[in-house]
Amino acid sequence: MIRLRKFSITRKFAVTLALTLSISLTAASTQAFAASAEQVQEVRELLEQYHLSKPDDTLLSAGEMDQMIDALHDPYTQYFDADKWKAFESALDPKFVGIGIIIKQGKDGVLVDSIVPSSPAEAAGVLPDDMITVADGESLKGKTVDQVRQLLLGKEGTNVQLELIRAGNSVTLTIERKEVPQPVVMAKLLTPGVGYLALSGFTLNAGSEVKRKLEQLEAQGLSSLVLDLRDNGGGYVDAAQAIASLFVDKGVLAHMIDGDGQDSPIELTGTKRNYPVVILVNGNSASASELLSGALQDYGVAKLVGTKTYGKGVVQSLIQVKSGGVLKVTVQEYLTPTGRKVDKNGLVPDMFAKGATEQLVDAYRLAGGNDVELTLERGVATMNGLSMAEPNAAILSQKKWYIDTRLAAALVGANVTYDAKAHVIKLMNGATQLSLKTNDARMIVKDGRSNVDADLVAKTFAGFAYTGSGEKLKLTAKMN
Repeated sequence: MIRLRKFSITRKFAVTLALTLSISLTAASTQAFAASAEQVQEVRELLEQYHLSKPDDTLLSAGEMDQMIDALHDPYTQYFDADKWKAFESALDPKFVGIGIIIKQGKDGVLVDSIVPSSPAEAAGVLPDDMITVADGESLKGKTVDQVRQLLLGKEGTNVQLELIRAGNSVTLTIERKEVPQPVVMAKLLTPGVGYLALSGFTLNAGSEVKRKLEQLEAQGLSSLVLDLRDNGGGYVDAAQAIASLFVDKGVLAHMIDGDGQDSPIELTGTKRNYPVVILVNGNSASASELLSGALQDYGVAKLVGTKTYGKGVVQSLIQVKSGGVLKVTVQEYLTPTGRKVDKNGLVPDMFAKGATEQLVDAYRLAGGNDVELTLERGVATMNGLSMAEPNAAILSQKKWYIDTRLAAALVGANVTYDAKAHVIKLMNGATQLSLKTNDARMIVKDGRSNVDADLVAKTFAGFAYTGSGEKLKLTAKMN
């Protein structure tokens, strides 16, 4: 774990954190608590000594704990009593009570995507691609992934009976629900050579899990990587350091600047990979996600695709309060290896892309991927076997399909421009160009999003084709 080397303190610092965004926002909104005068005074002294802003007695004159902390105007500095601390620890390393499977939407129902190692599902013999048809006598036909997930969760020690279809045969299993670590890493090949690795949080074991999954992909012939950090609000700095060391042989993760202006850089010593990396980010990529993304972007290891990141560029430490409770206090601001300020600025992607599927297609192409197979059905997009929620990617109107313009452009490798004066949208790929006015009958504008006639896209751009059946749209796009 990272330790704050420049602090002379006898209390135990639990760990240096770049705190999870969702946790910080939730904790900041909790109700006021009653603290003793001794706790208030001790926390006041700790804030004066360690907070990044170096507050004095005048600022921290309030007699109530919450008023004193509010005076800092720092949403990340918080005091935890015993109950709130327990909830905070649980949120950093989340667990759930269930059977330990990751599920996805399949063509005819909900399928098992993967199994959590050492889980009840693994012990019972559940396999990837099993279709779950019945849970405790209730048919799952027509149910969404979220609805099925809720049926599988439950009280620890209870059983759930599942009926599965495996290679055309029916299998019935009774599985006991237990506490299972929340999976934070998912990896697969999108096509031979192009790997995809999604990280949902920087938990204590995230570094080792990413390393393990990365080595599995490399054993399958990985030649480029898409690293998905969208909606990842952060976690432990140590995890970001461990993951960055998988891609940087020597350098720093970030420059950590304290209230006295002193820099305690986080060193990196690792192994340089010889393949390109593309990182997916969005406005909810925060804190440790920005630490990692900023470092890999600065070193030229990775390019960022998506939207600007959240902009949380400060670091907290946890201090045990002798009189009771734990203080999470902002102690440092971090800058990227080249000195870029992240706090309240965020990171700007190398390639801007807004929609979830558009972002994935752009990242895949930037990583060297060529052929795309994309299915859109009932608000779910499945690209090269990877499923995600995408409710507005296409419109079926009067038996004709219209595709989100930016998604269509990503599929055919085109740039999109908009002439506001002429109200003309252009898709351009080299000498091939498609221009449409926003009031053209071959375009539908709905909720601020433009959608272009799929027939027109297919006629204009070579390598693009589609088929529609009922509510299902299948798109294929090949790059030369």
